[in-house]
Amino acid sequence: MIVSDFEFHHPAGLRISRHLNETELISTLPEAGASKTDMRTGWVWYRLPPFKEGEVIVGIGLGFNSGVLESVTLTDAHTKYGAGWNEWSEEKERLRVASIGSWLASKGYTVGTFSWGSVWFGYDAKGGLGSASVQYAAQPIIPPDLAHKAAQGG
Repeated sequence: MIVSDFEFHHPAGLRISRHLNETELISTLPEAGASKTDMRTGWVWYRLPPFKEGEVIVGIGLGFNSGVLESVTLTDAHTKYGAGWNEWSEEKERLRVASIGSWLASKGYTVGTFSWGSVWFGYDAKGGLGSASVQYAAQPIIPPDLAHKAAQGG
């Protein structure tokens, strides 16, 4: 079970964690600036250069809300799952989910809610995409039993 925040070292030298800010992202990976999508809601997204690890081509998106990293999306960007909508199939997207889910598990991350946030991976039928998502909690989540202990002074 994961007890610490989701943290990952991108091969380009970037440490992805809740402490990453946009300035550090652009100074470490200037090419990420070209992928910037400003949602004009306070959210800004960046796509990182994909990298190959074993059989997985890891694609990562970083979502900053008002400058704070709150969301990390992950996908297996391998072309065997299709390179566009003309090659799309639900079966391929489900295989993509299995691949990125196995990759996350190899890093020690499973689906669930943790004190620091949550990990999810699956197929989104509405969007037609298979992917994974890491959401950082605005404040670390304190499990009820620990909250009760803290309130009792223990």
